[in-house]
Formats: sequence, structure tokens, C-alpha cells
Amino acid sequence: MNRTLPRLALLAVLGAGLSGGAALAQSLQPGPAMGLGLAPQPAAQAAAPAPSSSSDGIAAVVGNQVITRYDLDLRVRNALQALQQQHRAPLPTLAQVRPQVLNEMIDEYALAEYAQESGIEVGDPTLQRALQQIATNNHLDLEQLRSQVTAQGMGWKDFESQIRREMLIARLRERDVASKVTVSEQDIDDYLARHGAGAAGGDPELHLAQIFVPLPDHPTAADISAGRDIIEHAAALLQQGRRFSVVARQFSQGQGALHGGDLGTRAQSQWPGLFVRAVSELQPGQVSQVIRSPAGFHILKLLGREQPGGLPRTAMQAQVREIVIDADNDHSRKAAVHELDAVRRAVESGDVSFAAKAKEISQDLSTATKGGDLGWLLPGQLPPVLDSALDNLNPGQVSQPLLLPGKVVLLQLVDRREHALGPGQERAVARNMLLQRKEVKAFEELVQDVRERTYVRLPGDDDS
Repeated sequence: MNRTLPRLALLAVLGAGLSGGAALAQSLQPGPAMGLGLAPQPAAQAAAPAPSSSSDGIAAVVGNQVITRYDLDLRVRNALQALQQQHRAPLPTLAQVRPQVLNEMIDEYALAEYAQESGIEVGDPTLQRALQQIATNNHLDLEQLRSQVTAQGMGWKDFESQIRREMLIARLRERDVASKVTVSEQDIDDYLARHGAGAAGGDPELHLAQIFVPLPDHPTAADISAGRDIIEHAAALLQQGRRFSVVARQFSQGQGALHGGDLGTRAQSQWPGLFVRAVSELQPGQVSQVIRSPAGFHILKLLGREQPGGLPRTAMQAQVREIVIDADNDHSRKAAVHELDAVRRAVESGDVSFAAKAKEISQDLSTATKGGDLGWLLPGQLPPVLDSALDNLNPGQVSQPLLLPGKVVLLQLVDRREHALGPGQERAVARNMLLQRKEVKAFEELVQDVRERTYVRLPGDDDS
């Protein structure tokens, strides 16, 4: 998973109090030209409306949809609450967060509308099943979920609309991106030649973060002076020992600002030459001088530099047990979720052992007789929803009931260990890495293309 992607949608709406299956929270990120701040920013990103308590004020018109100021205020408020719970550092101001959140919402609305126009549908029964799953994942029934949503200030119909948008975008990504991305054997050979054991030369990969202060398309001397004052103040704080991520959240107006300015990892040839030159003499952890691009001022931090030959030689294996209950309709799924949740609570309280319950009730005969033992697994050997659940467990812990087509699964993480990759596994790791990179890049391009083709208007824009 690309860890630089913004956390939107359900996380932003409900803060850290609920955890749901919001697909958009794992999928949206700006395209390259929008994110790095090297090109002048389009009108839709250049400014944000001032905070307003008016429920009928317009924050943006996106295609045939309207983002109200109330909707934006709610998303900003909850984004700040989530940041407050994640970080002890001083929070960015409303003026800093608001334009970034508005930009993410514009992308969200544009992509969902494009998905519908291109024939993707999320019917009411599908939506209601998703809402029920969100409630189940948070140990709530549907009415309790509704109460929590409305307590956050969001209308239930608005919440349903947001979840529908996320599902539309997830299906769009699957149809137009994930299903079309391929990795050939030659791609893997080339990658291993650059990154495998004994590789020499080639294109290193850089992991960068930035603090970005933009300038208008045609800046005046006053604009330049004001921007320079801000970036130099940020530089002074860094010199005083303030953490880069803290200063980025306070001052940066570029991609990843809410997440400490993290821009992610790319091959050196894919970064702007200005950036590459600025960090060429730095060691990981060091910070550049202030640099100037056509779009504004930047301070860069080199978070990592991976030379060819850096393909992981080991991976963390997980020893896993499972309990599987077949479920091919809504009634049986609900019953299975209820039964497995009771098992989870009993295991956590020490009343029963997971292995004993697996032998007693699991309907996967190949593992039930072994106490549900799946053995030692590498990342990617389980379906993504199960892999994701394992990532959040410590040894001994049990997952929530997890829905897969035709069944409900409960997992227990027994232990973890580092495992040396064999030749065949090395190719599998390379294939997985290449697929993820290609999918992220293709989705970035889709987001940018849809955004450029979508009518976006902010209050105060010139209609002429």
C-alpha cells in the first residue's frame, strides 16, 4: 500500500472514533503536476472560501454537484481532530488545512461523477450492505452507527452519499486501473537487473518530503517578499531543531502537507531536476537550503535514498490461524459475523483457545483439523482484505470477522518472523512491487485527467 496517500472520507468524517472500509481513504492522491507544486496551481486549488457556518453557502461547484461550506467545514474539523489524535505536535491552522481538504473533496466528487457517467452503478442494496459492514466493523448496529454519524454533525443521507461516492471510485479504480495494469516477465527481469543482488549503476530511488510556499502565476515583488518571509521563517524553525514534519504541517501548502510534507518514493529520473540537484549532496535525514521554482519556494528533506541492488532480501512472515464459516446470503453472513465475533471475544478473554474453536466450528476442512493453522505466510499470499487485517494485529491478537465472497473469516496472528527470500519468492516480491507502482501511477494520471475535464467553480471565480 502506498503510505503517502491522503486519508479521506470515513476517517475524515468520523475522526479516529470509527474505522470503516472507506475505499477512498486508501485510493485518492493528487496527480504529479498538482502535487509537487512545480507548475502554477489551477484556480480550483489556488484559494479556499473563508470558514462559514452557513449551511447553504457554496464552497465549490463540481460538475453537476455542489460542495457546501457546511460540508467543507465538517470535513476540515474532523480532519483536524484526526490529526490531533495522531500527532502531539502543534496542529496546522484552518487556513492551511482548508484549501487542501477542499482540493481532496473536489477530486472525490469529480471521480464519483465520472464513474457514474461511465456506467458504474452502486445500487441501494449494495450500499446498505456496505453500511451494515461499517457498523459491524465498529461493533455497532445500524442505528448506533446512524447516531454516531449524526452526533458528528453529518446528516445520514449525506453520509450515505459519501459512502456511495467511495464505492463508485473504488469500482472505477478496479475497472480502469487495477484490472488493466500488468507486469511482464521482462519488466521483472529489468527490475531485478537494477535492484537485485549484484546490480550496479542504474537509477537510485529518492524518498522526499517538502515544505512548499506557492506564488501566483505572475508574482509581484510584494508576493515574492511575502512568500520568502514565510519560507525563511520555516527554515529558521528547522535550524532551531523543530521537526520537519511539524513545520511542514504548519507552513506547507503542497502535496502531503497534512502528513508532514511526505512526497513518497520515486526513481531519481522521475523527480524534477531541481529537486534532484538540491538533495544530491544530502544524506538521509538532512534538509536542503531554500530553493525557488517557477511555482514558489521549497525546502526539501531527503528521507531515503535506495541504490540499485536494494531489493529486499527478506520479508516478514506471519504465522496465521483461521476460522471459516460459509455464508452465501445476507442472513447467513449476519449469523456468521455474530458467531465469529462471539468467538473473538471469548478468545480475547481467555475462555477458549482459537485452535480449539477452529477444530469445532471452522468449515474449511483443510485447516480445521489443524486448529485453523495456515502456516507461515508472506505478504500477498492472502486476499488483500485479510492481509490488511493482519497488518494491524500483534501476535496473539484476533481480527474482526472479515467478509469474503461466500464466506466470513476470523484470523489469529500467532507470531511473526523474518524470512530470507528464495529466488522464486524474489521474483514474486518484485512483481508485487511493480504492480503497486504501476497502479499508483496510473491512478494518479486518471485523477488528474478527470479533474482537468471536470467543470470546477469556486465563489469569486471569473465566469468570463
